[in-house]
Amino acid sequence: MKSRIAALVAILTMVALVGAVFLSTPVGAQVPILRVQYIVPTDQLVSLFELPSLQQQVLKNYGKHYKLELARAQGTPFLVAAMAAGEADVAFLAYNSFASAVIKGVVPGGLTIIANDFYDSTPDYFNFHWLARVDAGINTVKDLRGKKIGVLAIGTGADATTRLMLKKSGLDPVKDVTIVEIPAPAMEEAVKSKKIDAGFFPALFYYRAMSSGEQYKSVFDSYEAWGKPYMFSFAVARNDILKKSPDAIRAFLEDYVAILKHAYKPENRESLIDAVVTQFKAPKAVLEQFYLTKKDIYRPMDARVQAEDLQYAISKLHELGFLDRDIQVAQYVDNAYLPR
Repeated sequence: MKSRIAALVAILTMVALVGAVFLSTPVGAQVPILRVQYIVPTDQLVSLFELPSLQQQVLKNYGKHYKLELARAQGTPFLVAAMAAGEADVAFLAYNSFASAVIKGVVPGGLTIIANDFYDSTPDYFNFHWLARVDAGINTVKDLRGKKIGVLAIGTGADATTRLMLKKSGLDPVKDVTIVEIPAPAMEEAVKSKKIDAGFFPALFYYRAMSSGEQYKSVFDSYEAWGKPYMFSFAVARNDILKKSPDAIRAFLEDYVAILKHAYKPENRESLIDAVVTQFKAPKAVLEQFYLTKKDIYRPMDARVQAEDLQYAISKLHELGFLDRDIQVAQYVDNAYLPR
């Protein structure tokens, strides 16, 4: 008799607990909307969230536990401005833009790094290149004295690496050259038409330029500037959104890692390239040369953040006088929102 009573009490307790869980979620509650911003389609795999085929087949949480408002900007300083204005919840920032935002305290409530995006300056993968025309007479970095150099935007990672390489080569980034802002899709034309003398080329635009029949040469690449791998881009969330919608962030990052794993399976590459070509009007023949291979940038499959790899880049910028002070990166990193 006592055992039956005990069992009944246990069942009633369980029912009460389950009921409490259901009652804690309001009936008809809206799915949280995450406003996510990034820079370069295809290069940044968060852009693949726009592909209908992946939404249907790979993203098991999309539309159920979160919705996305994806937007793009020309450079990471614009992403910081959007976060500061409360117009973006998550942004894929470069190392220097993040450090500057933290030092200046421009985002109310602060920021947390929640996932990796990609590395730069990795010997076995693609490194960013600065291209010039073959007939420009620019053979070394020192030949850039008095020249115009194109970057995506002032204050971007490309801009920082440009200035780093100039300093390493004995040139003053302010007095000896002119750095101008050119969107990535327009960079090749700007070099070709001699509006600028050299420019920054991410992977897609580098391979397109080098296979276009025009004569370009690499003046330097990012490995020459940095000498070791470092975290270039990563996902950063406003702290208030982490408090407000932690489950939505976890669901989003679970889908982000799912995209990474899906994209790098050899059997998925062809269909994924076709979908990217359709969605972003990217040249298929160019993508087939490098996309999602070792000729591409390096992306960690688990998207986990290694604080020391970011610390290297930020400390180097401080050492060279590009940042007012150094910051301890580890205190801004939280991998707990990623799938285990």
